[in-house]
Amino acid sequence: MTLSESDVFSLPEVADTHDHDYHQLVVVLDGKTDFEIDSQGGQKLQSGAGCIVPSSEGHQFVGLGDNRIMVVNLPVPPPKAITDEEYEIVSRLFDQAAYFELNPRLQVLASALSGEMQQYPDDPMLARACGNTLLSAIRHQLTSKPVRTRGHQLDIDKLDQFIELNLSRRVQISQLANFCFLSVSQFHERFKERTGMTPHQYLIRKRLERAQLLLRDGHAPIQVAEMCGFSSQSAMTSVFSQTLGITPLKYQKQFR
Repeated sequence: MTLSESDVFSLPEVADTHDHDYHQLVVVLDGKTDFEIDSQGGQKLQSGAGCIVPSSEGHQFVGLGDNRIMVVNLPVPPPKAITDEEYEIVSRLFDQAAYFELNPRLQVLASALSGEMQQYPDDPMLARACGNTLLSAIRHQLTSKPVRTRGHQLDIDKLDQFIELNLSRRVQISQLANFCFLSVSQFHERFKERTGMTPHQYLIRKRLERAQLLLRDGHAPIQVAEMCGFSSQSAMTSVFSQTLGITPLKYQKQFR
């Protein structure tokens, strides 16, 4: 037996109240949920948020529409396969119930780990490994001071992963800067040096690239606008026409 057990699933839209004899870490991957922990009160959680539920805490939860969460369960007492020291380090995370927000890097990590678990749902060893990784990474975020780098190059591939994961939402430049451990001004300067465009221009290009792909696949323009993070269909049409010289509808007709 390894350190933890983990799973990915959706919460029902009917409220449930329970408690259990193990600690539990909950991360919302998609959608919105409503949690209430006895000692912390209730809170609505959405993608990138989560909560720590010690074994002594009763809690209530309900899914608010389509949702997907990842849970990591830490047994009490500890499994015999790990040392007391290892268990003590991780279990400190559950000294008190709490809500938290994942930083951008951990949002990407949680999404990637849950994707692997869903790809191979019958592999308990993979599920435990993914749970242990997420548990340890979140422990570092919640207990350590952020380390900032003075590197001169940005990892565009990792930035692209984060952007693609969040493209249907409003992506703030400050989020991208935080992802790279830079101030907004430093990020803006280094990004333009690296790519030849501003972060805002880069985001627009990414949204248009996804919009073109979805339009070619036959999705309705109003759906495409929402899936690509545009504020409205008219906003997408305006950017599409100014940049590509054609409306989304005419572009789509070319592929029918």
